Amino acid sequence: MFEARLEQGVILKKIIDSLKDLVKTVNIDTNEGGISMQAMDSSHVALVSFQLKEFGFNSYRCERPMTLGISIENLSKILKCASNDDVITMQAEEDPTSIKFTFENNRKFE
Repeated sequence: MFEARLEQGVILKKIIDSLKDLVKTVNIDTNEGGISMQAMDSSHVALVSFQLKEFGFNSYRCERPMTLGISIENLSKILKCASNDDVITMQAEEDPTSIKFTFENNRKFE
């Protein structure tokens, strides 16, 4: 099982938004040290590489290393549903064919 909680969801939103014009699909590797990704753009001119260490998350758990294939275009559309002050939690079960995103907001409406 993989679970990562990011209190400042805007960080993930900005990262994915900056990648969506360069790469279409990526493999995100998860392990006990954090998440990482490397991908080439479609014309093989630019190499995109990033790593988010486990201590950058508010809570992080990765029971075994796994690779998650994700469409950056679709992920960008999903993350547009979250506001900048939402807490974003990513989860994947033992079978890494799907990833679950949860958006939480503690704003009080009057």
